[in-house]
Amino acid sequence: MKKFLVLSAILYGFMFSVPAVEPTGYYNSIEGKKAAALKTALHTIICQDTTHYLDYGSGAGKTWEGFYYTDRNLTTNAVVDMYSDSVRYFPNPNPDFVSFGQVIHIEHSVPKSWWGCDITHPDCPAKDLHHLYPADGPANSSKNDNPLGVVSGTPSYNNGVSKVGPGNYPGYVGAVFEPADQYKGDFARSYFYMATAYEHYARKWDTSKPENMMEHNTYPVLKPWAIQLLLDWSRKDPVSGKEITRDEVVYGIQKNRNPYIDHPELIEYIWGNKTTIPYLLSGNVDFPYLNYPNNEDTVQFGTVYFDQTVNMTVNLKAMNLSGDLSVALSGINTSDFAVDKTILTKAEAEAGTSLMLQFAAQTTGVRTAQLTVSGGGITPVIIYLKAIASDDFVALPASNISSTGFSANWTASASATGYSVDVYKLEPNGVINPVSILEENFLLTVPAGWIKEGYTDNSLADFVKLASTTNYGKLTLPALDLSVSPAVLTVGAKQYSNDTGAKLTATLDNQPLAIWTTGIANQDFTVTIPKGNITSSITLSAIAGKRVYIDYIKAESQVAVKLPVSVQTYPKSVLKILSYPIDGLVSDSTYYYTITPQGNSGIKSNQIKVQTGIISAVKEPVTKAIYWSQSASGVEVHNLPTACTLHVLDLMGKKIQTLNPVSSSILLTFPQKGLYLLQIQQNNTRRTYKIIN
Repeated sequence: MKKFLVLSAILYGFMFSVPAVEPTGYYNSIEGKKAAALKTALHTIICQDTTHYLDYGSGAGKTWEGFYYTDRNLTTNAVVDMYSDSVRYFPNPNPDFVSFGQVIHIEHSVPKSWWGCDITHPDCPAKDLHHLYPADGPANSSKNDNPLGVVSGTPSYNNGVSKVGPGNYPGYVGAVFEPADQYKGDFARSYFYMATAYEHYARKWDTSKPENMMEHNTYPVLKPWAIQLLLDWSRKDPVSGKEITRDEVVYGIQKNRNPYIDHPELIEYIWGNKTTIPYLLSGNVDFPYLNYPNNEDTVQFGTVYFDQTVNMTVNLKAMNLSGDLSVALSGINTSDFAVDKTILTKAEAEAGTSLMLQFAAQTTGVRTAQLTVSGGGITPVIIYLKAIASDDFVALPASNISSTGFSANWTASASATGYSVDVYKLEPNGVINPVSILEENFLLTVPAGWIKEGYTDNSLADFVKLASTTNYGKLTLPALDLSVSPAVLTVGAKQYSNDTGAKLTATLDNQPLAIWTTGIANQDFTVTIPKGNITSSITLSAIAGKRVYIDYIKAESQVAVKLPVSVQTYPKSVLKILSYPIDGLVSDSTYYYTITPQGNSGIKSNQIKVQTGIISAVKEPVTKAIYWSQSASGVEVHNLPTACTLHVLDLMGKKIQTLNPVSSSILLTFPQKGLYLLQIQQNNTRRTYKIIN
């Protein structure tokens, strides 16, 4: 009780202090920093003392009591609820919240299922009032752990303030939670705060959840599509008096502040349109500095195979220089790297230029170096270079693909005297085998690629619960290739508690597939899935009030066994080369090739798939060179020919994505940093480029 009395006295004082009054010098350490360094400096300020967080839950000195001071209308005693327009009143500073909590929840605006922490830890986000809000119970249950977004279809829930439904924002498709316009900026600034305060949680963000807006990094933390959405919301809904007052009250409790309420312009300097400019509290930047690259940036060359060379471009721009810049390489493996310039004139650096970096894989292992840019009055900037030189022997994706042939490529195999090239087709041998195309038992969580709508709960291991007493539940499986043959779907399920007769509905591409009536005991339900599309969609759903547990899903297709049949004259021995032209093939056909080293103990390579082009009477000439550049969101490819198809592959030839650009430029995003291959297919030709993300 003593804790409550002391806390109350502090909070009452702040409740009547509406203007933001940050302590003198509170933000001094962010002076002159930009982008990632600026965000880290704010992180240090926010987390310098986290011992004042309230314990989670109801009772004296806990988060429910905190809400009495942070989210109460002082005139009416009503709960300030950003999730509904229902009016509820606080009974007293320390009420019995057992019954009150049934209609007003403690809501984590950033879903706690996205990260993990010990609730007793001093800085656990579950206790941070900067992102905890009192929320209408039904609205909170419907929100579930869906990301923020704009509902673009028919909402599954809509109370006039909160909406839940299908969203289709560039970069994310799935169920989303959309708050009212007057609160969108509030939520955006809460998310920016969480991405800053908990940058040390980089490895805790559960990226297996596609709805998680966070990534496994300390900068920018938020996914590219999430950054654009939150920037848009923070710009359109500026800081309100309610936010300023609340921030002061939370500061009185936790002793830390939300910097994006005190200085909303910081958002632009970290994620927006000013990331290349150092931030000054005075706003006047007249000293020499590099816009980019940033100090301690890392250039990742990815995995480079032995005897191969990779080039990377680093863009550079400076301001207010007093002279020319010097560029120098240093570090443990300096001899493995090269840079095309050692001096940049003041004029070219201020106009913006680029450095060409090169890595040659002459020695295997992790190779590192440093690139230092200095002079011109700037504080020296160090960029770290990293590459992994691999001696693995692999076949690389084909190049120069035409309607009748291609070039087979591979890496060097130590001590090989030559190579055997085998080109073949896979032909059925009359045997049919069942092949599992999907199997999941939910031992950990709902994996990436699954879409959840309505109410779904995986907080208890080994199963997923669909639906609640007031909301439906829907689970959409990842896209399945059912274009080859029919398949069999098996689902293990049972009813929840006493929801007798709860039905589980299965659909295929939005068409009815099966309706099963579950029982108290778990049982397997099966249905034959007819031959469908290359990206067929299967959905399982349950209605409100008839909840269903799903603990197992498996899909098996009946696939004809295929064996390799070599093209005439293959396998063929070739000299000690790393590329060989293949010709005389049939157009619009699928071929494969493998390479086997000769003269040493090297084993056969991986298999590479090649689709020959279609013979066409009309071929559009390419008049402009295709080039690519890096941006904060990914890699931008320019001067693409019309009616082309892009295939993005990793270095092992595994296809990551296929795209059909609608313009001459496209932005590509990748699962992680590294070297990739971009195949551009137009009419009967394919060209392959190496790109580095």
